Amino acid sequence: MLNVISRCKRRKSKERKIYLQLCEEMEALVHICRDGCRTIGPHDKDFKENQTPCNYRACKGLEFLVRHFSGCKLRVPGGCIHCKRMWQLLELHFHLCADSCSCRVPLCRNFKEKIRKQSKKDEIKWKILVKKLSRTKRTGGGEPL
Repeated sequence: MLNVISRCKRRKSKERKIYLQLCEEMEALVHICRDGCRTIGPHDKDFKENQTPCNYRACKGLEFLVRHFSGCKLRVPGGCIHCKRMWQLLELHFHLCADSCSCRVPLCRNFKEKIRKQSKKDEIKWKILVKKLSRTKRTGGGEPL
């Protein structure tokens, strides 16, 4: 019985860690698209030579994904693994976004149309993930998404 409880606690701990990482990636995505980070950001952002270091650990990985996503030449159904990851992050952001009409994250508004065409099963999966992320964020004490 103790072994089952221990496994359950470890699984919950791993899940929480994953949700916290996703929360940080969502915050970093908004940060990059709204404020800019080091060498990447909105087209109307000027980058300074002496810019302070970024507080988001996820920015470096997201910077790679954004650059890859914008220039990927692999145009096959489903795309490459990096583009798939970027699409997943963009869609997750849309589901968490409070105001997709004025959002600066690319394609956020475009997901409204996609969601209308999405199956109920897919919609339920996204809602469950959003609930888990929001719950993790609240208990983690971070900023609201």
